[in-house]
Amino acid sequence: MFNEEVLDRLENDLKNATPINESLPNGGVLHFDKIVPYICIYRYTEYDHYFSGLLKTQAAYLIVHSTIDIYPLVERLADTISTKLNAFLIIEMWPLSLNNTSIFSLKCPDKTSPTTIGAFEDGIQEMKSLYPEVSLNISRTNKRHPTHLKALLDIKKSKNNSTLILGLGVPTIYHRPEENQIFSLFYRKFTTKLSEILKRVAFEFIRVQTSNPYNHYLMLGKTNIDKLTLDADKMLANISEGLSFLLRTTPVNSFKEWEQFKKNKFLKAPSFAYRLISIDPEREKRALYDIPLEDVDDPTIAYILRDKRLEIEKQLTMLEERGTDNFRYTSESLYGTIDPKVIDGAIEILNAYPHPEVPTDIDTLDCKTFASKAQEEIDYLKQLFPELDVKFEIRDDVAGIMVSETTLLISDTLSVDIERCDALIQHEVATHILTYCNGKKQPFKQMYAGFAGYDQLQEGLAVLAEVLVGGLKINRLRLLAGRVMAANSLVSGASFIETFNLLHKKYNFIDKTAYYISMRVYRGGGLTKDAVYLAGLMEVLEYIKEGGELGILYAGKFSMNHIELIDELMRRQVLKEPKLPRFLNRPDVQKNLEILRKGIPLNKLIKLQL
Repeated sequence: MFNEEVLDRLENDLKNATPINESLPNGGVLHFDKIVPYICIYRYTEYDHYFSGLLKTQAAYLIVHSTIDIYPLVERLADTISTKLNAFLIIEMWPLSLNNTSIFSLKCPDKTSPTTIGAFEDGIQEMKSLYPEVSLNISRTNKRHPTHLKALLDIKKSKNNSTLILGLGVPTIYHRPEENQIFSLFYRKFTTKLSEILKRVAFEFIRVQTSNPYNHYLMLGKTNIDKLTLDADKMLANISEGLSFLLRTTPVNSFKEWEQFKKNKFLKAPSFAYRLISIDPEREKRALYDIPLEDVDDPTIAYILRDKRLEIEKQLTMLEERGTDNFRYTSESLYGTIDPKVIDGAIEILNAYPHPEVPTDIDTLDCKTFASKAQEEIDYLKQLFPELDVKFEIRDDVAGIMVSETTLLISDTLSVDIERCDALIQHEVATHILTYCNGKKQPFKQMYAGFAGYDQLQEGLAVLAEVLVGGLKINRLRLLAGRVMAANSLVSGASFIETFNLLHKKYNFIDKTAYYISMRVYRGGGLTKDAVYLAGLMEVLEYIKEGGELGILYAGKFSMNHIELIDELMRRQVLKEPKLPRFLNRPDVQKNLEILRKGIPLNKLIKLQL
């Protein structure tokens, strides 16, 4: 099986940092995502898909039938890798299912590095949060393999080439064979945690024993994304992009109904009409769950894709329920409940600024002048991303300013306050378009199509840009607060008229603004999404205050809940470092950032200055 020709080829691949994915008989596989100083090995008599999945989370693994002689292979791997990296760790794993045990069995030599064993002990202790009965039994022995198999390597030989062999019996607590049950949800969590433990153990070993090119255990994770994962990502993105969710839940007669609402003296609720839905939600859901996410080996990416699939499913359900009360209930499930802190923040703003600002002399820019100002930022992005078509369009079918992928859409009737010009450009171009471009440079589509719940961080980051360049105005901040109060009014059971009156009479929004805020919240049957704008800003401000790295937020379109996952994928070199907006280099922006790092009340964000 592993003759000299095969071994020489594999050795050459390792030395040249060429990924290895060698199919073996009876479903076995040898995999090296990259050269790493450890490998997990599972020798089976009967192939176990679920147990094999535990190893496939690692950057290097060997899954092989027990009848195949792998001694020459393991010896060559140990020689090659220990020569290059000074040491090599082998973790042989096997399933323990007898009497439904929940005890991990670790077999190691007497003088194993205490930090390596400590990483196992700490990891199993943390796993108690998933399964309280789990524990670890440590045996100091030279027999570190299943009792029915021979040793992988001669112990003396392994010492000579600086190779450490550990044996790990893993309790299959995710499986009840007598009932033929797999606890799939638990299995995913178990797999994720065990994957982390194995990488931490390997990291502690190489930190002490090898010429270590890694400064974090996450760097030991997979770097290359396989075709199955890329295909799943593409299928999800295609379904998501075909939804046009916001377009199909936004009224087509909002202006007409405003005229009627005003004519009725604000006493009769508007009747909104919507575009016909040209997709079949049931068929789309079927296609959604035909995507084989259960076969995605990487637990981090699998989590991201499952999270997105659940979001799309809820959006499809909402399209089915459009115009009913159920639409609102699913909306609350999708966008979450409104955090009381966000409501308090909105009230703080509206109390600080109880009336809209009514400027006297305003210098305004028309659409062409604004476009010429925006072109400077667009040109900068074109330099950073020459392969992308970053541009602006002046159109008669948009209201105000908005972004579609790499295009800034500008209304031909636009008239914008010159003092807001820079803030709007940094909001739309230097945030929304930039994060899309950064996402486009990444290997999978969700980075630009958007992770589940990405809107909140995106809008928070965009409003932060307005704050940092000193372009946030009172009316803009009041608008964000008003949206929160309207969404809260909706979920409290208030009618459209009651919410309109709350905004118009209590919080002094002009009638047209109060109408459009209410329209956005009550569209479709009740959409709580608009609360995310202020929530996102508050979230980003808290992140900055706690010392969070601002740069990572520009890597694509994701939520604050995904920051640790994005950081992991960057450390694993799955994702590329993002390009940053150039406004961050301005001295006044740097000063404003320092103020935000110390913490500042929401009502002090207007025209932020030292």
